Amino acid sequence: MIVKRNLLCVRPKKSLDLGDVLLYEPYKNILLNLRELCTNINAKDFDPISKVYDGLLSVPKDIQEYYEALLGVTSYYHHSQGGRGKYIEKKIASSFDTCTLDIELSKLPLWLEYPDLHKKKGLFTQQGLLPEEKKTLRLSQWDWLGNRDVTTDVGSIIKDEKTIVLVELKNRIDSGGTAGRREIWTSEKFGIFVEYLKTNQKLFRKGDKDFSLAELLKDFDINTLEIYIGVLFDKGDNPATLQADKTNGFYSSSKQGFEFLKKLAQGQTVQIITADTDNLQMQFNLTYSGLKIKIGALYGDDITFKLFRKAFPISDLLLLRYDDIWLSLLITIEERAILLKYKKNCFTIVLDLLKRDNELRGMFDNLIDTEVDENMLTNIINYLLLNYKNVFEDKLIPSGKDKKEYLGDLIQFLCAVET
Repeated sequence: MIVKRNLLCVRPKKSLDLGDVLLYEPYKNILLNLRELCTNINAKDFDPISKVYDGLLSVPKDIQEYYEALLGVTSYYHHSQGGRGKYIEKKIASSFDTCTLDIELSKLPLWLEYPDLHKKKGLFTQQGLLPEEKKTLRLSQWDWLGNRDVTTDVGSIIKDEKTIVLVELKNRIDSGGTAGRREIWTSEKFGIFVEYLKTNQKLFRKGDKDFSLAELLKDFDINTLEIYIGVLFDKGDNPATLQADKTNGFYSSSKQGFEFLKKLAQGQTVQIITADTDNLQMQFNLTYSGLKIKIGALYGDDITFKLFRKAFPISDLLLLRYDDIWLSLLITIEERAILLKYKKNCFTIVLDLLKRDNELRGMFDNLIDTEVDENMLTNIINYLLLNYKNVFEDKLIPSGKDKKEYLGDLIQFLCAVET
């Protein structure tokens, strides 16, 4: 039975919302490389040392090609990191207009002056900017005077509250280890902010005027600065909680870091209003400024609520469940194994037939135009098996696979590559 798959890359890029666009280019690049592995025997080779170490010279002959294909495909995939590292931050930033990512303290004036441009650069990198936008960034009138810079994962400008919110993210309660959790609170991240606020050090210059962090925020009509560590998920796919962090995470490391930060904040220029060590929440004011500072830990849905000031379930970040990657990887492993064994496979046969059969090309083009209509997919598989039954030999179909279903998946994979 032919199964219609939920593939992102069969859809035109211009029709996608921002959350899907973030996945589209990385997915498309992976699929294009997997196509090469399906069709080119020389696309992946192993040096003599790898052959020995990985067992390619000792694997039983009846599974040799499959094992080599498995190693080749999976090693490629695990080295294709593009688009993966910052995906969750980009997804959060794309969900709210004034939310952005990769906020450098030294570039804080640029974010406050040009929030849309800062967001665009964060989501699509420098290459995604127009020439005039790049020029705007190059010609910034703000100089950085500080000696220690710090970058925060995501942040939001809440204009009606005259507030900015900065959040350093951890994907799970067990991400980063004890040292990774503790350093966020100490002199690697939050401690830098506290030291600058405590000393009122001049950090920025515009023209002939210097600004401390508090003075800069006042100049941009910001009355409250909120800084948080945000833990997204527990050890499963559920939103993280303080209790889950205490039971299975690194809460104790956070608590140690929080206590360090509380001590660091103490001084003549700082008035601590609240310091809840158990819940990892602190608020303090500055004697020389009206700026209010809140620093703490957030879990699960509280992260998006603080960033957006409205309910946004963290679980919604996991709802983009497309079939492109798992489907193409499994097909590529099978097709490469068959290619290594027989010097041809269903993928190369379909590509050859598309060169030779004008009617088939028309059907394939219509299939792409409809974003893989299920009836058209069924028709093209029936056409292939009716007109080229002898070409699709049983030995070219993976053991245990239904021929129609397998070819249906392969055609959908090819559509995702060619769209």
